[in-house]
Amino acid sequence: MDISTLDNLAVNHGCWLQRCSVLAKALFIFGVLVLLLSSKSLPFVVGVALVLLAMVVSNRLPLSVLLPLVFLPMVFASLFAVSLGNWSVGLVIIGRAGVAALTVVLVFVTTPPIYLLGLISAPMPEVFGELLYFTYRSLFLLWATLDNTLRAVKLRRGKEGFSLRRVRSMAQVYGMILLRAWDLAGRQYQLLRQRGLGAGLRVRRDWGLYGQDLVLLAIIILITLGWYYV
Repeated sequence: MDISTLDNLAVNHGCWLQRCSVLAKALFIFGVLVLLLSSKSLPFVVGVALVLLAMVVSNRLPLSVLLPLVFLPMVFASLFAVSLGNWSVGLVIIGRAGVAALTVVLVFVTTPPIYLLGLISAPMPEVFGELLYFTYRSLFLLWATLDNTLRAVKLRRGKEGFSLRRVRSMAQVYGMILLRAWDLAGRQYQLLRQRGLGAGLRVRRDWGLYGQDLVLLAIIILITLGWYYV
């Protein structure tokens, strides 16, 4: 999973789903998951998957980025489904896992982090929203540091096979990353203290509904009709 690619899609990819409000997207996820978990019909699960795939295509989202995130929950669900001994129920369970993952990923890659983190931190005090935002941004710094360090180690040691020296070198690399994470946490805490612990939050809590949200409402109604009749 490339976090930077997902972040770039969420912020810079212009599509109709990105213009929908975060509240409408949250209601969309909730509605799809409720209908999905309350149905045991394989045709309904397949129909919801086709609707979501149509949304992916209409928003011009790259399937090469989304599908690996969808297949991973399906693999874990298949391990449980095999143990049931009933292939029809097993397919429903695997399909539920894939559709649920696609629903969440579809919203995640079309919602800027400042809105998404604002929604996640809604039950918490406002300062936690900013803490989540700083933590999210720190992932990029830590990932870049880890990637550069691992590349430097490979260039220095070449194609060395498994050895205790290699294990020690990798332990030093990941230990350095932990120290870097601790250093970033300290700097973020100092930044919060200087800003008054939450003054001027970067996250946005927008609870409004807009005209473009009617598209998501229509899709939910369509899925509800499929749940009722299938």
